[in-house]
Amino acid sequence: MGKFCHCNTLCVVCSVLGALAVATIVALWVVQLTFYVRPADPWDDHRLPPSLVPDSYHVTLWPRLHPDGHGMFIFTGTSRVRFNCSRDTNLILLHSDKLTLTSKDGHLVKLTAVSGSTPVIRKSWLHPTNQYLVVQLNGVLRAGEAYDLYTEFEGQLADDLEGFYRSMYNEDGVEKILATSQMHPTHARKTFPCFDEPAMKAVFHITLVHERGTVALSNAFSYCPEVVDTVIDGSLVTRTTFEPTKRMSTYLLALVVSDYSNVIWARKKAIDADQGELALNLTGSVLNFLETYYDIPYPLSKSDHIALPDFYFGAMENWGLVTYKEANLLYDVTISSNGDRETTASIIAHEMAHMWFGNLVTLKWWNEVWLNEGFATYVSYLGADYAEPTWDIKDLFVLNEVHRVFTIDALATSHPLSSEEESIQTPAQIAELFDAISYSKVGWNLKKYYNNGISLPGKVNEIMNHWTLQMGFPVVTIDTRMGQLSQTHFLLDPESKPKILFKFLLALNNNMKTSGDEWLLANINITGYFRVNYDSENWDRLLNQLNTDHKVLPVINRAQLIDDAFNLARANIIPISLALNTTRYLHQETGYIPWKSALNNFDYLYLMFGKSDIYILLQRYLKKQVEPLFLHFKNITLDWVNVPEEHSDQYNQVNALWVACSTGVDGCQNLTRMCSLTLETFFWPGVFRIHPNLRATVYCSAIAEGGTEEWDFAWKMMKNSSVASESDKLRAALSCSRDTWLLNRYLNFTLDQDKIRKQDATSTIVSIARSVHGQMLAWDFVRRNWEYITSPRYGVGSFSFASLISGVTASFSTEEELSQLLQFKMDNAAAGFGSATTALEQALERTRANIRWVSGKEQEIRSWFLHETSSK
Repeated sequence: MGKFCHCNTLCVVCSVLGALAVATIVALWVVQLTFYVRPADPWDDHRLPPSLVPDSYHVTLWPRLHPDGHGMFIFTGTSRVRFNCSRDTNLILLHSDKLTLTSKDGHLVKLTAVSGSTPVIRKSWLHPTNQYLVVQLNGVLRAGEAYDLYTEFEGQLADDLEGFYRSMYNEDGVEKILATSQMHPTHARKTFPCFDEPAMKAVFHITLVHERGTVALSNAFSYCPEVVDTVIDGSLVTRTTFEPTKRMSTYLLALVVSDYSNVIWARKKAIDADQGELALNLTGSVLNFLETYYDIPYPLSKSDHIALPDFYFGAMENWGLVTYKEANLLYDVTISSNGDRETTASIIAHEMAHMWFGNLVTLKWWNEVWLNEGFATYVSYLGADYAEPTWDIKDLFVLNEVHRVFTIDALATSHPLSSEEESIQTPAQIAELFDAISYSKVGWNLKKYYNNGISLPGKVNEIMNHWTLQMGFPVVTIDTRMGQLSQTHFLLDPESKPKILFKFLLALNNNMKTSGDEWLLANINITGYFRVNYDSENWDRLLNQLNTDHKVLPVINRAQLIDDAFNLARANIIPISLALNTTRYLHQETGYIPWKSALNNFDYLYLMFGKSDIYILLQRYLKKQVEPLFLHFKNITLDWVNVPEEHSDQYNQVNALWVACSTGVDGCQNLTRMCSLTLETFFWPGVFRIHPNLRATVYCSAIAEGGTEEWDFAWKMMKNSSVASESDKLRAALSCSRDTWLLNRYLNFTLDQDKIRKQDATSTIVSIARSVHGQMLAWDFVRRNWEYITSPRYGVGSFSFASLISGVTASFSTEEELSQLLQFKMDNAAAGFGSATTALEQALERTRANIRWVSGKEQEIRSWFLHETSSK
């Protein structure tokens, strides 16, 4: 018999954290602000003064899609911004980055008062350090008056994926160039001089001049009478003028010039192949759901979505013109997988959620970015679930979001949801906030209260202050012998020193006491943001239940027992043998969520012990556990011809094949051996015998078993693929090679954008680093090329430096690796690490913890696997 302890009682205890912790945080902020000294000159401050407030922009831009005589791609433009003066000032500050401004009458700007007299300009100049255009006046701008500021400028239409930039693709052997944009979070200033802060909303009047035969897109509809052909400086062009936008932030502006077509805008060949149909159908469905959910009509007159060949982020919620990486928007019914379909649905729902929460209602400053991203993450599950109701996609929230954020929030170098406004100033500091904390942690809190009908245990601000101003989460320990409950701050490394000392409320609940063979399971379906530990007897009874009839326990809790146990073991709270015991029942398990939870945790062991004898023992154990699952799916799919009906079963079929192939299960080895010998046949028309869901696994296994010939052929097919998601699968599979020469060559390809697109460089390097054969190769490559990839020569927007540092150091667990990481930090200290600063500190923290953990647990782990894999 068992006892299920639901979260309602625990929620009050565990989510409303100690007031003393908040007081500590506030006190630290006060100390920080006491020592913050505002610069003497306003242009040395990273924030704009509040004296000027933009009202509207009239911007005309002309991107050149062919290089000039110097081989440069450029754009030219003019801007007139009208702003209101809220207090008397003799200074105009606005943002401008990497723009060459045309001098007029000895000054970079022309100033005009809307009414009354215009102050004389004393001096105008650019301040590159803080990306400002500075205009000093002899006279004074008067409070309550409006002024126009006019500029002419030229910028580089670079391929750095920031601001107004160029993208290239090849279609039917013809190289094509398009101009597109990514203004978020601080790149509008790279396109035209502007007040580039989220609170400084304005109306945008946009005109694009472009080659005849191309189409111009922006946030609003174009005026039909205002799409005119003309001649400018001898060039035959079209001038497209757009309707005024709603009042919005600069980071939401979108600009595209291309030869695309349709409402779901994409390469003509992709549209002709109906790759935009899924997105078109999903967009309408999700839009209808969100209008009902928010009880507010969609605020705009259009909702365009465009797939871009070169786009670093997954997607961007530009108001009225959402931009996507191709693989996230386009879907081919014959080639794309079930996972590709879910990705498209979830990302569309996420971006459409922003149309209200983020675009209509906008954060004041980036220190509260979780308000944008956390809410959109939560609503994306609701929207995707509405569009695809048979998927039960909301069940994946714990696996995809809670487990993801737990790994970061358990570090002493984590951070609260909200940061003090003064502490987030530079573009690099802003970029660091777009992490799992901002996206996933707040989504759980919303899910708990909105989805479960729990009564709030206090005033909203009291609850939210505890939640947003304190980082981390507790581990709740339940002693079922005494009926006692306690909680402490959970840290993966118990020897680490968090920035803030936490105090948690303690509680006693007599319902926690059990007797006889009765077991207790807490936090049912993970409605509480905490980990759970039990007394050893209750752990034993839960393990016995898993081994005798695991389905008595909810599927999400089966996954959580595994994840909690492994992480408690990493924190030295329970023995690692206990955590490993939670996986002994897996040979009976067919559920996706528990299997995925186990595999995620086994991945950590692979990273730590990939070069030791434990790797072989782990392979043997997983082979034994996965073989029944492999046979289960082999049988129900008639030898891999069909796919399971359930969405999550399709995912677990992939798990079964992946683990079976990587551990050497005979049936799978035969399959992939055939693939490696005849890989070419998988690309013959009409010969796709492997279902799209399974191709990533089959490709990887075939590359691992093959050599240079198979690798080169897969590379050729990747480059020639017209389906972005298929190209991504092949690109990932190429990192599965066991040949170090091939992996080194592949790493060097990431520095050549003709071979690997800049948007894919980080994920390719990290994918190589995840393999035993590529770990040190990737780390050596990053160290050797760090100066280059962080320089403007390559384009700093092309790499996610935080993801890169985290990915290539994930396996670090030796003193030598720690020494190398510290040396890397020292060697590059002068230039700094920008958006990777926190990631580097977290890498150091994880490495130190891994060293201690591996040295203390290695023998126990070895003994456990030896026992489990010995002949019985």
